[in-house]
Amino acid sequence: MEKTGAAGLGFWRYLIASIVLVPFWIASRKPRIGRGDLLPISIIGIGQFGLLIAMLNVAVLLASSARVSLVFAALPLATLAFERMIFHMRISKAEMLAILLSLLGIAVLLGTDLYASATGPFELLGLLAALVATLTGAVCSGYLRPYVRRYGGVQVSLLAMLASLVPLSAFAALEPQGLSTGGSTYATVLLVVGIGLSSGAGFWCWLYALSHIPAGHVTAFLGLSPVTATLLSVAFKDESPKASVIAALGLVVAALLVLVFAKGTKSTR
Repeated sequence: MEKTGAAGLGFWRYLIASIVLVPFWIASRKPRIGRGDLLPISIIGIGQFGLLIAMLNVAVLLASSARVSLVFAALPLATLAFERMIFHMRISKAEMLAILLSLLGIAVLLGTDLYASATGPFELLGLLAALVATLTGAVCSGYLRPYVRRYGGVQVSLLAMLASLVPLSAFAALEPQGLSTGGSTYATVLLVVGIGLSSGAGFWCWLYALSHIPAGHVTAFLGLSPVTATLLSVAFKDESPKASVIAALGLVVAALLVLVFAKGTKSTR
């Protein structure tokens, strides 16, 4: 991020991901997105891929990454609450149990890092940015679902990411690095390309899941992110896994199993 800037990295990430999705869009047999849906999907895309990422970057800069992770871990709960308010979906006891188990697992993983630093004014601003990112993710996930079911994950992903390039390019222009790649090393370029390729596949999987299961269930799988990151760090650094990592993984997996087995009784509109 130091080489490209936060907005610049986001721009190149989504541009590469969009290019990856173009052949699949051409081959898609789903009906093309209607003119009346172009603007709503674009606005949601700017929120999902622009505002959310920007707020998370601000949050990490100003606040403890542990606290930011815990706030963002509330995304599944926020998504369920949003669906309950807007779409009148019933939240089952199994769903609530799963979300609480996931939150508890992430809290166990982060442990004492949550209390390692004092909570000053900048820390509070950072946590507020994390809260905005969480609410943005919940709203966008909820509103994207009907479009994904209608047009498919590829088309919606492509349009949403292309729409996000406009604000990201504007923010990147304000960064010292800009959008220039002249000073980038070969390793940096390869890393950015790799991030873009994985983003294209990852966001398509995300939206494909949204078209088949409730948004609250999809976002619950984000609980695996900090646990997976920690496990990869342990693996590549050849360290012994801490008891907190094992306990957190157990809680998060238990939460996901609760959701899987509760699928048969999931809420309907």
